[in-house]
Amino acid sequence: MPQQLAAQDERRRYVLRQVVGVLGDSAALTDARGRQQWRRELAQLLGGQQWAELPTPHQEFLEVVRVCEARADGLSLLLEATVLVAPPLEHHLAPLVEELHALQLYEGRDWTALRRALLITLPELDATVAKITGDRIRLPAYCTNVWRAFLHLSGRGTMPDALLPPGMVLLEHLALHEDLASCVGELQGWNDHFAALWSLVDQEGGLTDLRNSLARRRSIATVPAGDPQPQPLPPSVQVPPDGKQRPVIRLYFKLAPDLTPTQGSGRRQSRKRQRYWISARVKYAESSQLHHAKEGEAQLPVPRSQVPTAVAGLLTRMASLWHARAEDVVLEFFLPTELLNEPVEWWDRDPSLTYPNPLFSKYPEIVLHSLERLQRRDAYQVWRLRWARWKDSQDGDNAVHWCEQQGQAVPTYLQWLDATIGARQDVVAMVLSEPPTAGNEAGLGEVRVGIDLGIPVFIHHRDVTSEQFHSMVRDGLSEGGLAGFPSQARQWKSDSATRAHGSSHDTAQQLCVVWDDPDQLLSGGAGAPAAFVGGIE
Repeated sequence: MPQQLAAQDERRRYVLRQVVGVLGDSAALTDARGRQQWRRELAQLLGGQQWAELPTPHQEFLEVVRVCEARADGLSLLLEATVLVAPPLEHHLAPLVEELHALQLYEGRDWTALRRALLITLPELDATVAKITGDRIRLPAYCTNVWRAFLHLSGRGTMPDALLPPGMVLLEHLALHEDLASCVGELQGWNDHFAALWSLVDQEGGLTDLRNSLARRRSIATVPAGDPQPQPLPPSVQVPPDGKQRPVIRLYFKLAPDLTPTQGSGRRQSRKRQRYWISARVKYAESSQLHHAKEGEAQLPVPRSQVPTAVAGLLTRMASLWHARAEDVVLEFFLPTELLNEPVEWWDRDPSLTYPNPLFSKYPEIVLHSLERLQRRDAYQVWRLRWARWKDSQDGDNAVHWCEQQGQAVPTYLQWLDATIGARQDVVAMVLSEPPTAGNEAGLGEVRVGIDLGIPVFIHHRDVTSEQFHSMVRDGLSEGGLAGFPSQARQWKSDSATRAHGSSHDTAQQLCVVWDDPDQLLSGGAGAPAAFVGGIE
């Protein structure tokens, strides 16, 4: 027997045992006279069908349950007869009968993951059910969570003006609820399966019609009242040719240094290796929350050399969460300063393959952020202020500072840079004089000065800064301004990757943009990316 069928059959046997237990716990039914009355009522509802009268109540209850289960309406009749004789049992018996009906209706598909997703409470559940059923169905008191409501609706017939069973309609509405955003794939995958099985996909009033209708309502509901003007989009949002902003899934990766000392030997009693904790969160367009899943947590820190492989494995596991969705996916990495020079977009998706298969090929929009900046709450105010001034100035000509050491000693140069940037409140981007990597004290220092003074954007070459690199950056800034530079950089990388003789030393491939938009990273309270990274509570 297939595994999913075995799981459902095991659940059916468990529920049947629960039904027998409920009957056996009733004083009204274990009493000989009460059981005789119950037997008479049930036999009448079953059209005179008889069963063996066994020595003990438990044996008889077991036999009756088996007889009733063999009939299409048997369990419902068992519930009806039992409630006539012992009314208090309805609250305990009805949920079990509804679950057995649902097991029959949804035969052949394991609902373990669906059940896990729906075992939550929603304060608006009663109102939602009343709305989708035209106020024809009110949830009974025992429907204390979403799962029980789904089972209850699954046992009801379709509404007069609906083609889909009400249980499936409920799942489609729940798929739009922010508390269930991480489970959308499971909810819609369930409906996709049974709608296809029952030929309810493309008919009028079928699954496609319902989803389109809900999408239109949601689109209308999100338009601010009295504000017909379109809202400005952040630079990282891609707008397709039809002019409609499509929702995206944002996957946030955090690479945090492991600061736990490891014991050495001899004179080196303690040392710190370059090891990193890797974790992830996902944010869906319909949700204001960051969603955490067991797939998004690393069990142990990994050495720096294994970080790309660990990220690839984590991404593969996380991608299973949205297998039934059709949105674009944006990857956003929060990197400590010593990793800002890593060629993240060129890391392999599957290191076991025998050819380069970069993340960029599958996920064209990859955004790099400074982990240190997000963890520096003391620098939030100046960071926000520079960004706000830049937006008000419509991308002013002085927004970019080109760093040049000009032969100065690093401390002297950084002191001068600190004073220069501090005096220029319109600067929001720095083109670094060298890559911010070990041994390049000027490049690392420029990043730290920029973070301290609230500079939101860093641009640098990952190998060696050259006039060719500076020329490319100037061309990009003159064409689309700083706001359009991330999109321009992605296009350059795409063009470079698809050249017949592309080289890893291509200037475009080595271009790195660290883009820290405080509006996106700090806004949203507990749902802000900064809440995951550790900058806010």
